[in-house]
Amino acid sequence: MALLLQSFGFSVARLLAGVVVYFYYILFAFILINVLLSWFPGYPSNSFLQALYDIVGSVVRPILSPIRRAIPALQFGGIALDLSPIIALIGLSIARSLLLSIIANFIRPVTG
Repeated sequence: MALLLQSFGFSVARLLAGVVVYFYYILFAFILINVLLSWFPGYPSNSFLQALYDIVGSVVRPILSPIRRAIPALQFGGIALDLSPIIALIGLSIARSLLLSIIANFIRPVTG
């Protein structure tokens, strides 16, 4: 069966690598959208924008909240700079690189 799937170009390692890359870009987009939405304070009265705020917040909050607790925002007079999105994106990038390396070096030789 595995030989038949490989003859059609199916590879478990390629599939896993694709899932890792797509997951990275989806989380990257959600964090970027969260940053852009944070520039507009207040909860919108439009139902579509309310749904967007809720969806983005529910995806990003579990990622950013632990970072915000560990590293508070930098204060520059009356302006605060939240570093948690930057740290989260760096962490996601490192995790993506590590997972792709594991897939390439350990899973691909076993599965083909």
